[in-house]
Amino acid sequence: NEHWAYAYYCLTPCASKSSQKAAEYGEKAVGMAGIDGQTKIGLLATIPVLYESAGQMDKAKAAAQKLIDFGKSQSDAKLGAQLQAGGYELLGRFAEKSGDYGAAANAYITGYGIFKAPSLTKQLNSLAATLYKGGKYAEAEQVFRQFYAADKGPESAALLGQTLYKQGKTDEALAIYKEGYAAKKTPALALNIAILLNAKVKEDPSRTTEAINALIEAAILNPKQSKSLLGGAQNLFVGQDKDLASSYDKIAEHNRAIEQFTQTYNAKIEGKTDADLSAADKRLLQTLEANIEAEKQAIAKIQAGQKGVLDKFQALVAQVKARLGK
Repeated sequence: NEHWAYAYYCLTPCASKSSQKAAEYGEKAVGMAGIDGQTKIGLLATIPVLYESAGQMDKAKAAAQKLIDFGKSQSDAKLGAQLQAGGYELLGRFAEKSGDYGAAANAYITGYGIFKAPSLTKQLNSLAATLYKGGKYAEAEQVFRQFYAADKGPESAALLGQTLYKQGKTDEALAIYKEGYAAKKTPALALNIAILLNAKVKEDPSRTTEAINALIEAAILNPKQSKSLLGGAQNLFVGQDKDLASSYDKIAEHNRAIEQFTQTYNAKIEGKTDADLSAADKRLLQTLEANIEAEKQAIAKIQAGQKGVLDKFQALVAQVKARLGK
């Protein structure tokens, strides 16, 4: 049972044990007969981390490579891919810790190409944050161009697009976001596209329709931000109709008139009974009532016109939902 004793020492968490000794015992256990496959996988995944903890980085890298090689030998393709990706993730983490960001990126990207593990995406995002924090945008761009070239998926598109955007390369960022979105319609890419197009409308009104559709798609795919995104889309949609856009100002004018007429009316009747009012007062009140009613009718007429345009907007929203299968 010596092999189990070694394995137990390696795999059992204990703050006081020697990481290096635990790693060495783990390597002994791996090479001994009688260790089942699941335990062997646990050992191979744990040994690199223990060597890292002990500061033995060369041994940590060698152990991570053993995990990769073991993955390659598996008859279960999915398990083999997961183990290889795990090994490359460890190699990437070790390289990143030493400041070799290029090697880290290569390892993460290689692992992601074998098995698209969420943890590798997380590591790449973390690497991006590290590079941005250090102002290494050109290096980040090089890394994520490599990732996107190998992957062409939404995750790599998001990282490359973000890197380009941070450097002011908005047109190129938008193009990358669109490519990634065409491959897979993810909420994050939809939101990025909508934000960039919405900003571009200010300098290029010809892109208004494109921006409206992008904002609606982003709203549908990002429920928590749906209200603000749909509001932005509606504002752009309404803004295309100059008469409708000005109608909101007209309604505001009519409301101000109603407020003024109402104030005059209230001032005239305040503290008075009907008997206190003169014939002239009553005629004035009737005129004020008629004016208030006329202003309300004017508002209702404008709102009826607005409804037609807003109905068209809602129809467009329905079309986009159908296109997205929502």
